[in-house]
Amino acid sequence: MNRAAAVERVVYWIGLAALIWIVVTFLILPLVASLHAAFFKHGSLVVGQTLSELSRSRRVRAALWNTAWMTSATMVTVTIVGIFQVVVLEYFHVRGRALLKIAYATPLVFGSVVAAAGYNFTYGPGGAVTHLVKAIVSSLPQDWFIGWFGVLFTHTFLMTNFYYLFLRAAMRRVDHATIEAARSMGASEYTILWRVVLPAIMPTLLAVTLLTLYTAISSFAAPQVLGGRDFHMLSQMVLTLNSLRRPDMAALLALMMGLCLMALILLSQYYEARGSYVGGAKATAPIQLRKICSPIGNTVLHFFAYLLVAIYAVPIALVVLFSFAPAASIGIEVIPSSLTLKNYARVFTEGTAFLPFFNSIVMSLVAVSAALVVTLFAVPVILGRRSWLTRLLDITFFLPWVVPSVLLAVGLIVTFDTPNPLVGNAVLLGGYWLLPIGYAIVALPLMVRFLRAAFVGIDPAYNEAARSMGATGLYRYRRIILPIVAPTVILVAGMAFNDLLSEYPLSAFLYNVNNKPLPIAIVDSSLSVDPEQAALNLVYVTLIMAFSLAIILLAERIGLGKGPETTTL
Repeated sequence: MNRAAAVERVVYWIGLAALIWIVVTFLILPLVASLHAAFFKHGSLVVGQTLSELSRSRRVRAALWNTAWMTSATMVTVTIVGIFQVVVLEYFHVRGRALLKIAYATPLVFGSVVAAAGYNFTYGPGGAVTHLVKAIVSSLPQDWFIGWFGVLFTHTFLMTNFYYLFLRAAMRRVDHATIEAARSMGASEYTILWRVVLPAIMPTLLAVTLLTLYTAISSFAAPQVLGGRDFHMLSQMVLTLNSLRRPDMAALLALMMGLCLMALILLSQYYEARGSYVGGAKATAPIQLRKICSPIGNTVLHFFAYLLVAIYAVPIALVVLFSFAPAASIGIEVIPSSLTLKNYARVFTEGTAFLPFFNSIVMSLVAVSAALVVTLFAVPVILGRRSWLTRLLDITFFLPWVVPSVLLAVGLIVTFDTPNPLVGNAVLLGGYWLLPIGYAIVALPLMVRFLRAAFVGIDPAYNEAARSMGATGLYRYRRIILPIVAPTVILVAGMAFNDLLSEYPLSAFLYNVNNKPLPIAIVDSSLSVDPEQAALNLVYVTLIMAFSLAIILLAERIGLGKGPETTTL
């Protein structure tokens, strides 16, 4: 028994040393390196000079202005659409509610680079909708969707996922008794929504608005695919500066973005914490859906509800349908006249077509496996022995959620573009492994958060019973703890893998010719005029959506509960 305890102690300290090395080498050091690159050059403080160069650059000023006004516009449009969706789903009675829920949930599987490619295929210069509209309105410019309008349109209808997930839950916590009390006093439905419901969900509304701002500021895939030559945002400018071998300017611009995004995250957490007290968590009577008696009002509500369904459904339907169409029909036909499996056969049998898909699968599997190993060791250590070191590790693991991907990417580039003694004097930049390392880093916060909750939820009686029977710590962990958290491990691994398949910002900075991933291939194909490339692109997008849907269905098993009942005004 003493020998087993000694072995466990040695394993613990070796694992802790490895954990500290991983955190310092691949998380702390890149962030420090990015800060150093932003403030110093050749040992001299140059932040003032770098700021001056950034301010004199016309392209940087244009990107800053585009990001500022696009973020503001996105906040307004997404708030309007998001609140409307929540009201339609959780307050008013609308026919076909199940269909509405499915349509409004599509940004969960149709987002990021996948959605940008899908919208470009649908509304871009060679898009099916563009082809149809030009047949009616011949004066319509071929690139009508490319530019700021396409980016704003994409933001508006793809950044409502926070509202769908969190604001719906807040709406369900509003006590129906307060609504009935206001109604009994003669308050109109508008007054009830404005004076009763809105104050109850306001903390959550502010939190999701800030999360939307965070997403809009760091938007990368949408402006890259749909912005065209003239509309660029800050993330693109950081990539451009890095490609021009100006890491100082890239790092400083990324740092400025990071400070802004950190402030938004802190504000979001503040309002989220307030929401747990103000949002009506003590409610016992669920909201009952209300039918609008006015025929005109009811018709208007249904019209806009189903208009959103069309906006969400058309791009997805066209992408999936044309993924089975001959390449020659893309950009020519509105609806394919014939269907074939040739495109899918090419992806899985043709080397050049399969390589990006294969690269993303391999690198994502490596990253998820590495992140899981780190998390399954780190979480018990953090929860088991509270000290300044474990508290510091706990905070550090969430840095990739706070720090923008572009800042982390610049840090990894600066850190590993020369021989580094922490990795055996290897130069990782330009090699295969730097991108999987970046993937693993951005996957850690998700895993740590969910698995920490799973470990905390384990009944201590199981562990104590096994200890009383003489089981060692490693045996208890392997035979008792891991089987309990296994469902969460599978779900979190699937979620992380799904995110990495469509991860674009890190990929754009860190990939090379040896490991070109699927998101880069999707963007390149979206900007290509070759119909064969477009056909492959549609297959890529469809496969990612299919996997995302599988993950959503797995997560849905824990559900949001049953919907509210319906009453009539």
